[in-house]
Amino acid sequence: MAGILVVDDLPVIRSGIIHILEQNLPQRGPFFQAADGQSAVMQARAHKPDIVFMDIKMPNQSGLQAMAQIKAELPDTRIVILTAYNEFAYIQRAIQQGARDYLLKPVRPQHLVDVVEKIYAEIIAERRQMKTMDMVKDSLQKTLPVVEANLIENLIRGTLPETETVEETLALLGKWLNRPAVILAKVDQLENLLSVYSSSELQKIYHRMVEIVRETMPEPQRCLVGYSYPARIVAVVSCDQALQSVDRLYALSQQIRAKIEEQMPFTVTIGLGNACADWRSIPLSYAEASLARRTQSRIAGNQSLHIGDVARLPGNNKEGSFYRVQREQELIEAIKLHQMQLALDLTTQIVEYFIERFKDQDDFVNAVKNNCSELVSLISWAVVGMGCEERAVLEIFQHQIISLKGLTELADIRAWTINSLMELFQLSSQQTQVQRVIDRALDYIREHFDRSDLSLNSVAEAVNLSPSYLGAQFKRQTGTTYINFLTTLRIEEAKRLLRSTDLSIQSIADKVGYPNVTNFYRHFQRLVGMTPAAYRKKEMKWGCKSAEVSREGVEVR
Repeated sequence: MAGILVVDDLPVIRSGIIHILEQNLPQRGPFFQAADGQSAVMQARAHKPDIVFMDIKMPNQSGLQAMAQIKAELPDTRIVILTAYNEFAYIQRAIQQGARDYLLKPVRPQHLVDVVEKIYAEIIAERRQMKTMDMVKDSLQKTLPVVEANLIENLIRGTLPETETVEETLALLGKWLNRPAVILAKVDQLENLLSVYSSSELQKIYHRMVEIVRETMPEPQRCLVGYSYPARIVAVVSCDQALQSVDRLYALSQQIRAKIEEQMPFTVTIGLGNACADWRSIPLSYAEASLARRTQSRIAGNQSLHIGDVARLPGNNKEGSFYRVQREQELIEAIKLHQMQLALDLTTQIVEYFIERFKDQDDFVNAVKNNCSELVSLISWAVVGMGCEERAVLEIFQHQIISLKGLTELADIRAWTINSLMELFQLSSQQTQVQRVIDRALDYIREHFDRSDLSLNSVAEAVNLSPSYLGAQFKRQTGTTYINFLTTLRIEEAKRLLRSTDLSIQSIADKVGYPNVTNFYRHFQRLVGMTPAAYRKKEMKWGCKSAEVSREGVEVR
């Protein structure tokens, strides 16, 4: 946009204004003119002027009509009304339609110059601000992939526990996560790649891998994709819509694998984790994806494997990742069986394997730290799989990860890994004790549910727990409340008696712990959707039909 357009039906007015501008502000040219509203619109379209001086009363099309049309097409153009009418109604309408200012004719030269310079000062300031904003946006666009990769690294490592930080970063990226799961792709035969390409070439290759994975995502705004050392691409995807089943997640991983094979000079093996409740559990899904990928890479590369399909590998081979996968699976089994000493021995073996494997790398200590961190995330996953409360496990995991940051000595890192195992194992032992108590409580309820006075207090007294603690642990372990469990147990027994006996409904109510038959009716109808009498009638009809079918079958034979 450039220049000034002067619109007036009187040639002497137009030429007079343009003459003042040429004499005082030649740098603001070029200068254009139009004699009516229609011509003004055409000139504005052609030249896109910065400023339009518009007369109000003109033939063919009024200045107000032309102004409305120009503002609609060129919203950044400033329009100054020229009028001989010092009438508030005209000026008010012009301002309402977007006029920047107004001048009364005849125009005083200095006033005209002052108005133009004032408007151009605004235009220059706005353009400078827009240029700055464009530079910031451009810089931000270049930075966003780094921000995304850092967020992924923090999420999979469990080093970003603050909700506000995660949500703010997701908002900055314009993304959100629901039921996230981890997809982990790593280059097959990485040593061949490292021997052929330089560091700068490898960076370009990894960048292109990230782009390929991002382009394959069905919902780009509902996932995170980034590079993770060494030669791994991590995608955190939402699994509540397009990827809500394992089959769809697996199909997506196959698309990623095929596209990388098609466009890159290598193949990848992909591991898939389970979907989590929210981002706090992403370290567990990452542990699953890592284990699945390592397991698959020992069988055959250029494939995908979900954690649900991981099977224990036979044999004992101390070569490469096969040894690690086997030891990790033995460790998971030891944790499940509460074999503490075996779990300690296996953890020590795996840590020593890390030290031996990475000892020749430049970043030796960090490589060992990262792998020990992954090992602890795998242990956390195994402990959750035993039924431990996920939130409690993640609290320990995140606390341990934070304490790992400052460690630089191998002895300290080794001790940190063992200590992490001990803390998680202790939690799992506590959970097992709680589960045993809950199992005793369940047995007690099943044995005494017919007692009308059976209460949470009496069950708690029987298993030596406080009622409040038993109630909380009961729901955590069973997924339902004490009263819901007891009611369901009683109604199921009532249904059995209604089907198989001729007892009266009052008698059945007494037998299942409801001396008040009204209460029994209320609970039965709420759970079954009909009265006890209607249920018995329905079951009798069904039984008769079954008997008839059976007799017909006998007659046919």
